[in-house]
Amino acid sequence: VRFPIELRLAAVAAGAIGLLGLGWWLRLRRAGYALILQGAAIGVLFLTVFASFRLYGLLPAGLTFFLLIALVVFGAVLALAQDSRALAVAAASGGFLAPVLASTGSGSHVMLFSYYLVLNAGILAIAWFRAWRILNVVGFAFTFVIGSLWGARYYRPELFALTEPFLVAFFLFYVAIAVL
Repeated sequence: VRFPIELRLAAVAAGAIGLLGLGWWLRLRRAGYALILQGAAIGVLFLTVFASFRLYGLLPAGLTFFLLIALVVFGAVLALAQDSRALAVAAASGGFLAPVLASTGSGSHVMLFSYYLVLNAGILAIAWFRAWRILNVVGFAFTFVIGSLWGARYYRPELFALTEPFLVAFFLFYVAIAVL
């Protein structure tokens, strides 16, 4: 008996949600193990959403992007609630990769960089409360690498007025984060 792909993906997502619940339940007794379970569950959910969109075409790009962002926010909330740098780094990495994973190739660089501004503002907010330097480095590295790759492939001199404000904002964010 062959199960439809929709049912298989739903079963994987349900299993990941169960794993997430188990990780949350174990957080007070076996914190390290609980964080591993939660991180794995969020990773499986990321991959399930990605596969549903890119491999099987079951989700539209907008919904895929929204679901990926929801997973990022959820992961960041879990990380802050449990004081877990590793979970914060995993959530931030997923956040920076979300537009790459959900991309159809027709997106706007203004939207991409605006989204990265929001992510970097989140990292700045976390830096205000927690000194998680690895999170700051991850945010900077993703911003720099993806921005550079975009610039090498798509930048034209007529886009200067649209891209320069983002470069200045990113610079100011990371100066402020370094100070915090």
